[in-house]
Amino acid sequence: MRATRYSAVFDPMEREVIGDLTATVSEALIHRAQSAPKDELAAMMDMPSGHTEAPQDPSLARLLPDFEREGDEEFDGDNSLLRSLHENDIIKAKLSNLQVINEALGPTGGVAVTIEEEDAHRVIAALNDMRLYVASSDVQSESAEQDRDNLVEWLAFCQDSLLQALMGE
Repeated sequence: MRATRYSAVFDPMEREVIGDLTATVSEALIHRAQSAPKDELAAMMDMPSGHTEAPQDPSLARLLPDFEREGDEEFDGDNSLLRSLHENDIIKAKLSNLQVINEALGPTGGVAVTIEEEDAHRVIAALNDMRLYVASSDVQSESAEQDRDNLVEWLAFCQDSLLQALMGE
């Protein structure tokens, strides 16, 4: 029995935009992971370690928010500890989801994309990350703001279309 597959055909410009966005978001996440301070004790004990503070870049901060919400009962250092233990795993998962899009687009720049159901869920997550990243980016002009808003809307449309197909509607 064959797995359910989902297909889409993108305009060449749309395909280029998606490819560029996956690269941009991936590079930002990779840079964040590589810039994590090294903890020698954690390394000796084979424990994860990473940043203890949220990213300064608003786009990355949106993808890697604090583990506690404002107003939650706080214990000194909990958020920092949770971030240092889990942020790199979260980054790996986000990069893996973005890679599914890159693999679906293929190396030849084709506009026809086909994915299986398992990958469709990961594509939805990656589209969401790209949408949040773009929506949180700083813009310098009204024209750039309008372009950003249109891109966010288009990414939401792509995400919603795939979600509707998964739900069978």
